[in-house]
Parts: sequence; C-alpha cells; structure tokens
Amino acid sequence: MDLGIEDKRALVMGGSYGMGNGIARALAAEGVHIYLTARSRDLLAEQAKNISKEFGVQVEFGTCDLLKSGELEAMLDDAYNKFGGIDIQFNNCGGPPRLLPSEANEKLWRDWFDVIVMAAIKATGCALPGMQKQGWGRVLTMTSSNIYNASVVNVLSSSLRMALVGWSKALCKEVAKDGITVNCLVPGRIYTERVKAGDEVRGKHLGISADEAREQMVKNAPMGRDGKIEEMGALAAFLCGMPAGYINGSVLRADGGRVGVNF
Repeated sequence: MDLGIEDKRALVMGGSYGMGNGIARALAAEGVHIYLTARSRDLLAEQAKNISKEFGVQVEFGTCDLLKSGELEAMLDDAYNKFGGIDIQFNNCGGPPRLLPSEANEKLWRDWFDVIVMAAIKATGCALPGMQKQGWGRVLTMTSSNIYNASVVNVLSSSLRMALVGWSKALCKEVAKDGITVNCLVPGRIYTERVKAGDEVRGKHLGISADEAREQMVKNAPMGRDGKIEEMGALAAFLCGMPAGYINGSVLRADGGRVGVNF
C-alpha cells in the first residue's frame, strides 16, 4: 500500500533505539525524511547514518535530555532550522522508574510530568502552526498499556500517560478541521529493553528470575508471544499515512489482545 507520505518530514522523539527507532525506520521506508532525537549522540549519529543509507531519505538528529532545562527547546530550534517545518510529530520518551504509589515523591511527579506530558505538548505546539497552514498533519503519541491496566508498581507511567490520552482527545477536536489527526498508540509487550527491565522488576517482586517472569507473561499472552518492534512501526506508519485520514482522536492498541490480562 502506498501511504502517500513520501517527502514528508517527521520529528521522531526517543528515536535512537527501541520502538521509536522502529517507527522512524517504518516512516523512512515510506520516503519520509526523519529528524531523530534522544539522549545519546553516538547512537543518534549511528542510526541517522544507517537509516539514511538504507532508505535514501534525509536524516538529521539532535540530542535532548528531557530532564535538563532548555534542551527540548534547543532541539526543536535545530529541527526546524534544518527541516523548515514538521509534518509528522511522533511523541515518545523513555519510561519513568517503576514505583508503588507510596514510593513516588513530589519531585519525581514534577520531573516526569515534564518529560512525559509537557515535552509532548511543547513539541506538538511547535509543529501545529505549520500543519495548520498547509492543511495537513499527523500527531502520534506513544502511551502505555498501563492506561488500561494501572500497574501498582508503575504509578508514574499509568497516571501521566493517561493525561496524554486526555490531551490528545481534546486537541484532535480543535485541529481536525485543519486536516490534522491526533492519535495515541498503546503498545503491549513489544519486546524491547524497557520490557526486559520490567521483567527484572516483576521477577524481583515474585521472587523468580527475569527469564521466568518473561516465560509467565508469554504463556499467559493470547497469542503466546511478545510483539515485535516492526509490528509497532507498521501501525504507526499507517496512522501517519493518507489512507488513515479519518482516524482521529483514537487510542489504538498493538498488544496481541492483552487488554484485560495483567501486564
């Protein structure tokens, strides 16, 4: 299927590895030019070179630690100086520490609100004027399965990603008339370093090894396996494409049917 987005420009946050990188690759395969951002300059430089060589698109990059004041704004300035505008805004970030509600102090709440919620709002706010002017745009935000199954050991992610869903649904009603769609992605157990770390935490709580924790999760999965980064990328690319122009304000799962099953 031709998604009709060749030569569009995408800002992919958290794009150096994991699901963000997989989504950057899926967009690049459709001819989208990519601006990658994450914390590691070395990883970004390597991935920018590899993606550009593999797919023949322009790939730029800039480092950004969302916990450090001013770095988000500096990265956005660089992206817009290099690309002139952004057609596809993909909001994504690393996950917060896995904590019980009683373990999360006020500083952690404030810091991770800025990382998970405000970074997405600020980055999208920069992209919207250009999207509105041209009458087309895509805003896609990564959330978490915790918006459905609030994890007792992951209260920061559960709560703050729910806030992203509320913001996205409100924003889509404001900008839909401008040809802009605003949607959220919900990954299930897509096998990434983050999921591996979650297995370690879960194993400690259960008194078993990380491998045993993963085996339990896979055994209880409706499809009997974890998801693949490429499967998440395919969904994201479709939602950014022309054929998905009437999908708006939605929260779309790629979880193998796991909702309703404890994560």
